[in-house]
Amino acid sequence: MGMSSIVLGADTLLGTTPAIGSVEFDGKAFYATAQGTQRGVIPGAQFFRLESNLAGANVSTVQSVFGVSVTLSTSTVYAFEAMYYFNKTAGATSHTFGIGYGGSATLNNILWNAVGIDTSATPPLRSTNFEEVASTSAANVAFTAAVASAASTVVANIKGIVSINGGGTFTPQYTLSAAPGGAYSTMANSYFLIYPIGVNGVNTSVGAWA
Repeated sequence: MGMSSIVLGADTLLGTTPAIGSVEFDGKAFYATAQGTQRGVIPGAQFFRLESNLAGANVSTVQSVFGVSVTLSTSTVYAFEAMYYFNKTAGATSHTFGIGYGGSATLNNILWNAVGIDTSATPPLRSTNFEEVASTSAANVAFTAAVASAASTVVANIKGIVSINGGGTFTPQYTLSAAPGGAYSTMANSYFLIYPIGVNGVNTSVGAWA
């Protein structure tokens, strides 16, 4: 038996008073209305999860977190979230671990926040080495303090919003400030998801806001 599908044509939304139970598509995002005028975004997320560990390189240049990029569309605002888990077991040259984003897409703006830990232990763990960064740039930002131990674990939970001007690739990246003497690996079950929430250039207002 073949797969069934429902294809919605892009159209103007039903206005400020959507029909309860309606599902809509405006060419940028999907929407559903469950209560009153409370239209909501349906997250049509592009999702990537690592099945097995991905070894990085012992370098101080930019590296891809997952070894892949996601393709995003012109004039679209996206919400994203991720969990990164990195580990290395060799090399004691002092370095910091940084997070950033690359790719061929051009950005109008971006805001992201990463919260996590760095430690010499591996999960399950509890660490007092809490880290947090927030940035309005896609450029690399140091997430950890100086790391000078052979064993190093970095875990980061990330949320963000990015407004795309010109469509193209968007690449989660990391950069070490110095080659540690041993490479980090992105560990299995690290993931990244990203989904469109509307057109850029205006406030993104979905639901009963007044």
